[in-house]
Amino acid sequence: MSVRVTSGEEPALFLPDGDRFIPTVLTQGPWRHDLQFGGAAAALLTCVVERVPTLAPMQVARITVDLLRPVPVAPLRAPARVVREGKRIQVVEAVLHHEDVEVARCVALRLRIGDLGDLELPAGAPAAALPGVRAAPGRDVYRNREIPGIGRAVEFRLPDEGSGAFADPTWVRLLVPILAGDDRDGGDGAAAGAGGSAVARMALAADFVSGFGHPVTSVPLTGINADISLHVVRPPCDEWLCLAGTGWTSRAGIGHAQATISDTAGVAASATLSRLVDAA
Repeated sequence: MSVRVTSGEEPALFLPDGDRFIPTVLTQGPWRHDLQFGGAAAALLTCVVERVPTLAPMQVARITVDLLRPVPVAPLRAPARVVREGKRIQVVEAVLHHEDVEVARCVALRLRIGDLGDLELPAGAPAAALPGVRAAPGRDVYRNREIPGIGRAVEFRLPDEGSGAFADPTWVRLLVPILAGDDRDGGDGAAAGAGGSAVARMALAADFVSGFGHPVTSVPLTGINADISLHVVRPPCDEWLCLAGTGWTSRAGIGHAQATISDTAGVAASATLSRLVDAA
């Protein structure tokens, strides 16, 4: 089965096909049409982790994805194994393969779901009101490059018309499921909306955090993020995710970006990325 690249509406980012996942055109990243947006691979690995059985109800509390190589828009396999099993803690490893090449891998920490009753606990500030300004991806987000597939799979909103790409804060919503036919709610009882797994939607959105860490200088710079780490307090209760963050870059060309991911109930997760920065 070949990759689906069509002009019509795609049902999801990935199409399950036996033990393979077939990426649709909506996984395309902004750099090359034959390579995926890193967040798509992170979301797929998160879905794979969430399908691993547990001894008790559990939630992904932390997942770290290493983007080892560019991920092609081509059939992928994603075997998973349990590294540490328990009723309170489980550690799962999943690896993304294109043919015989390992292109990405993740390690996920899953913790048991308990009940702290009616305790008043710090939830973090809820996201501000969703702005009415829809970002035009070709102008605001992808800086006049041809809009990639992922630009048609997500909707952005920015605080005002003058905001550039990834103003603080930026709102993101995934418009299609990650896996075709996946109507699950994220594995933990949270509302998923159009995006399928609620935690996997946050893993996809976490890749956009790299935009907060991109320095603005007199010399054009380019950069890639080599990993995505997502720490999850709870699955989001809304389709819209609010990203608010910052980043730093050293003269050695090594950068770091971080952001909180919030919804109307407060902070749902935080994300961090390591960045490799070069002169354009």
